[in-house]
Amino acid sequence: MDNAQLEQLIRRCLADFCKRRIDALETLDLKNVLKHKNPYLFRASGVTNAHEMVGQLLSAHVSSSDETIFGNVFFEPLCKAVTDAPIAAAAGADFAKERGDVYEVIALKSGPNIFSSSQQRKQGEDFNAIEASLRATLRSMRKQFIPIMGCGYGSVHSEPTLKRRFYKLAGQAFWAHVTGDEDFYMKMVQYMKDEPAKHRQEFKAAWDRAENRFVREFTIDFCDTEGNILWERLTAFNSGYPEKFKKSRINSSAQ
Repeated sequence: MDNAQLEQLIRRCLADFCKRRIDALETLDLKNVLKHKNPYLFRASGVTNAHEMVGQLLSAHVSSSDETIFGNVFFEPLCKAVTDAPIAAAAGADFAKERGDVYEVIALKSGPNIFSSSQQRKQGEDFNAIEASLRATLRSMRKQFIPIMGCGYGSVHSEPTLKRRFYKLAGQAFWAHVTGDEDFYMKMVQYMKDEPAKHRQEFKAAWDRAENRFVREFTIDFCDTEGNILWERLTAFNSGYPEKFKKSRINSSAQ
């Protein structure tokens, strides 16, 4: 892939990223978001009105959602295009690539620090299962199995250890490995040029619509007539017994 083709691909990925972000905002449900947030933390931090509450809810949700969306519509298409690697048809792997006398299986993640130790352990188990399923084939092909956890950003270049039997490459180390270009990680940001700014107004309009919709709904359901947040009502909604369990609990308590 030459530089012009790379720039064109990045432009398409950014347009897709913007569209997915807007779609996520427009289908977002306030009560579903509230169910997964900590009402005690909001209360303790001194939030006093619906507008502030909604702003924090949207910021927290979008920040988390963006990481996933960006990985899916930016890092993954770029990795597939520049490596020309087929999608791996196995749990726990995204790409598979033959390189000389090795067979690489890549699990692509956004960043190196967003997974817990148990998730990394699960990744190792997935790699082990893939290797076991390919053992006979790789032996006949005389190829070595190389598992790689690749991360789109970060600064990690770590070989396997006794506890982690796969490579962990992030940022420049990962992109240089899969493309052979030491500067590829920098080209990705350089070739964005002014595309993000072109999409900013469109996303801002979607944000404002979501914010207005949420403020109205939150005010109706969780504020009094003077606009004060009804913290006890909000806490009961978030952390009280689910409706389907209330009746059985009342019955059992009466016995």
